[in-house]
Amino acid sequence: MALIKVTDLAYGRLRAPDLDAMEEFLTEFGMLRAERTKTALYMRGTDSAHHIHVTEKGEPGFVGLAYEAASADDLRRVAKARSRWSTASSASSRSRSSASR
Repeated sequence: MALIKVTDLAYGRLRAPDLDAMEEFLTEFGMLRAERTKTALYMRGTDSAHHIHVTEKGEPGFVGLAYEAASADDLRRVAKARSRWSTASSASSRSRSSASR
């Protein structure tokens, strides 16, 4: 059973050490620069959304996805589930840490 109904993917988020190289790649892929700071690159498509891709400066990796939920109730449900998951994840990490000592 799905936790919430997702209506659309808002943007993807990656990390890369070279924002210039990412901007060049994404521009060749057809995206346009929406905004750029010292630590992040925001790229847009042809629709009205401010950005559909974010690259943060740092070690290469996947950061996450942002999505649009069908309702405010769905957002509250996912926030509550995320809170429970974060608490359980922290407890699990502490257990593994103390078990390895």
